Amino acid sequence: DDTRIAAYCTLFAFNHGMDADRLVREQPVTSRGIRIGCDVWIGARAGIVDGVTLGDHAVVGMGAVVTRDVPPWTIVAGNPARPIGRRPGAPPLSASS
Repeated sequence: DDTRIAAYCTLFAFNHGMDADRLVREQPVTSRGIRIGCDVWIGARAGIVDGVTLGDHAVVGMGAVVTRDVPPWTIVAGNPARPIGRRPGAPPLSASS
């Protein structure tokens, strides 16, 4: 809902095991899915891995590799993606955040 996904983004909504007792191609595949909130902006060439939630109003910078959940209103960038700020006009963080 009201989310922008730029060119060449990759969403990997699956993963596989890496146990030493079998070949990678024989590993079980898992899928927890990816949740993208409302009013999210995902920059060009960003990658999002399985199990990640992008909170409402979050921004993912160009080329970021998101391996962890992104809280609402948070801007992340880098590889791995790290918080670098909050969107202008974001509500103040509560004392419990």
